[in-house]
Amino acid sequence: MNAGGHGRETRDVLRSAWVVDLLGGGGEEARTPVDLALGYRSSALGDAEVVARVELAVTADRPEDCEARLAEIVRWRREHQPGGSNAGSVFRNPPGDSAGRLVDACGLKGLRHGGARVSEKHANFFLAEPGTTAEDVRRLVLDVRRRVAAATGVVLVPELRMVGFESPPTEGAAP
Repeated sequence: MNAGGHGRETRDVLRSAWVVDLLGGGGEEARTPVDLALGYRSSALGDAEVVARVELAVTADRPEDCEARLAEIVRWRREHQPGGSNAGSVFRNPPGDSAGRLVDACGLKGLRHGGARVSEKHANFFLAEPGTTAEDVRRLVLDVRRRVAAATGVVLVPELRMVGFESPPTEGAAP
């Protein structure tokens, strides 16, 4: 999906990725960044493909500089994002807007399905309490997506992949 944060994306450092098709026999296939067509929270990976390993290009830096950068990222995240069990941002930001802002504007902070709930701290993070099922998370994602589309006309696109369900939400599909 070309994960990213704090001004960097996977495509900035990716040299190669080895991909496994969960439905195609399980062997690894090497792919280049060009093969993967990495964009904003997107790639050419299929719904049943997962990245098993990668080769990254890194540069050496002084340990104290690395520690300072990491400390700043951790400080920022603790201030702005919830902790606990979550999968990070649930929806991609639509062009010119923020998914979290839209979810918040629709009054959905705290909305819950089973053990999954929209974070009160950042509305694009969904928290999972002990015992939460994948179906709880899926129902919450679909419900939030439907409510935001009904209220704003914006169809949010999930960043996370929901593997194993009959009809995962897709970019062009109505909620």
